[in-house]
Amino acid sequence: MRRARAVELVEAMLHRLDGAGDWPLTVVRQVWLFGSFSRGAAEPHDVDVALHIERDDRMNQIVVQTLLSGRGNPYAPLRRALAGTSRGLQFLCDDSAREQLAAEGTAMLPLWRRGDTLADALAVLHGIAEDPSAGRAERHDMIDAFDGLDRYMPRPVRADLIAWQQQGSITISRTVLPDAPDVAALLATPSMRWAFRRWGEDSPLRRAALAGLAHLQGLGAEPGDIDLAGQRLPAARRLAGHRSEPRWWVNWKWQGYRGIPYCVTGADGWLEIVQPTRTRPLNALVFQPGPKAAAFRS
Repeated sequence: MRRARAVELVEAMLHRLDGAGDWPLTVVRQVWLFGSFSRGAAEPHDVDVALHIERDDRMNQIVVQTLLSGRGNPYAPLRRALAGTSRGLQFLCDDSAREQLAAEGTAMLPLWRRGDTLADALAVLHGIAEDPSAGRAERHDMIDAFDGLDRYMPRPVRADLIAWQQQGSITISRTVLPDAPDVAALLATPSMRWAFRRWGEDSPLRRAALAGLAHLQGLGAEPGDIDLAGQRLPAARRLAGHRSEPRWWVNWKWQGYRGIPYCVTGADGWLEIVQPTRTRPLNALVFQPGPKAAAFRS
């Protein structure tokens, strides 16, 4: 994207905020720019925008409903209000994630705060000097398997995973999960029917769960071998009651990831589905025992 186009997108966002009398724009309290655009890149890939919002009752209700259903992005209405149908603006609405980026050295340029005039905010925007040498920031704690997925992987997570791999506790590989090929066949088992009931029909989490289960089934795993998103499949006690632990773990959003080296020791592995989605490819990282896995527990 050319810089002139990126500036137009930010200008349009500021005009919307300046006239913000309608929900959900009213929840936005402060805006920062970060990334290559804020450093002056002539052709940024997109414009990174961090928001501080104060959720009202209506926004809280949407967030809770989204978490319970496992569907959608609770901030999608806010994104539409800020950007319309335009592409090119990427929004970060999580204060803790913004603070983490800042702690890691990412420069956050204050652009607008509730009460600022439009002229003041535009002056900040147009005061960013173009810098032909500005490019993407150096990415820390990276390996090839994380390429393209790192925006969904907090830096502390990446650092831990790399350290465990270097210690020989785990190995890391990457795969793209195809959708479950035969839903009717999966539904023939009680465990799989339970997975369908756990999430809504169009939930990205259900799609991820079924794809993960089908993938492990193809590797020869029995339903009772699997812990799915923190719960042992219902058939576990009947099919694998003699085992104290599962053979496989399927997870997303890095829930309980610190247990990966302990879980995979003596088991088969951990399948982490990175950023479940309803339509886009389901990228997954596979963590399996490394050459020194046994020493991790000793």
